[in-house]
Amino acid sequence: MSRPTTRTQWKILVALVVAGALGMTALPRAQEDNFFPDTKRRGRAAVEYKDKQIHVLAAYYYSQRNHDSRWLLIEAAVSTTEGVTFDRGNIRLVAPSGRESALPEQARVLEDRVRIRTVVQNASASRHNLLTYFPQQTYEEPLQLFSLGSGAVLTNFVTDNNHVAFGDLFFEAPNGLWEDGTYSLVFERDGVRAVLPIELE
Repeated sequence: MSRPTTRTQWKILVALVVAGALGMTALPRAQEDNFFPDTKRRGRAAVEYKDKQIHVLAAYYYSQRNHDSRWLLIEAAVSTTEGVTFDRGNIRLVAPSGRESALPEQARVLEDRVRIRTVVQNASASRHNLLTYFPQQTYEEPLQLFSLGSGAVLTNFVTDNNHVAFGDLFFEAPNGLWEDGTYSLVFERDGVRAVLPIELE
């Protein structure tokens, strides 16, 4: 009579272990989501932020698992309810340690453009159409914060309820590579602020 009881106990034990493991993996994700309010996941490496003032989409499918190099590529699209002029310095990436990385200057991008072009080329197959999340916008305008050739470069961009700005953001690792962890992509200007989780694996 003891054998069926042993089997039953074993099954219960296995079920508890599996449930516990799932709970342990789900807890950090739930905590993380609470840490990034007003955000929704739109894919493995795509995230949306939206409140009454600003709407941001970020995708980083290639860089999520290919970040053992100096440059990180994040596709972004931004719109705001009221007119806002974002300067290059209003966008930053914050590491889990708290260290901040600003967008590089155009001169630095040109200096290392061969390496950046390689990242862009490798990421071409995993691009994400961010503009589908902005159906109400009338005008779609490229960010133009960088050029890998002789194209025009702007130091800022304007968004409002009818304009969505979109394009690539590049960040350079201070020590030459990006460590695994959850980073914070921050857009902030004149009281308008969006913070999105960027998970590097």
